[in-house]
Amino acid sequence: GVDDFDAEPVTGMSKEEFLNQFPKNVIKQGKIIPIREELEKKFKETKKLDLSKLNTNEPIEVKTHVTESEKEESKEFEKSEIVMLRIRTETGKRNLMLKLLATDIMSTVYEYIKPYVEDSSSTVEIRSVFPRKTYEESCDMNLKQLGLFPSAALVLHKV
Repeated sequence: GVDDFDAEPVTGMSKEEFLNQFPKNVIKQGKIIPIREELEKKFKETKKLDLSKLNTNEPIEVKTHVTESEKEESKEFEKSEIVMLRIRTETGKRNLMLKLLATDIMSTVYEYIKPYVEDSSSTVEIRSVFPRKTYEESCDMNLKQLGLFPSAALVLHKV
């Protein structure tokens, strides 16, 4: 009954836990409504995630100093200077695409991916799957020295 409503204290839950209580879609007046997606948009005040891509498998292109200077100064980089990184988020739901310079270091990569970490309360590290290797944020070798040139597929791992 109504009385046992107070029996269980309300606990804080993650956004994902909250959203997963709902079906992906509901049908209203014959229309399919992506209810989770609509709810997700209500969380927009965090301004952290690219919500338009949340429920798609489309990779998210992360704005970097490279993409910005290409756009704003129509600067052309040599292929020998560019590293393309594809980084899967810790839940495996999304792929981030980063266009960086071969001379950039890992702290730059971490800086760009931080807003896309799905559980902001957790610490993540960037790893390669094969060979299994962790790339520390404090590492001062550049991406080329780390063997990530011209491109690499990496994963975020919850620590």
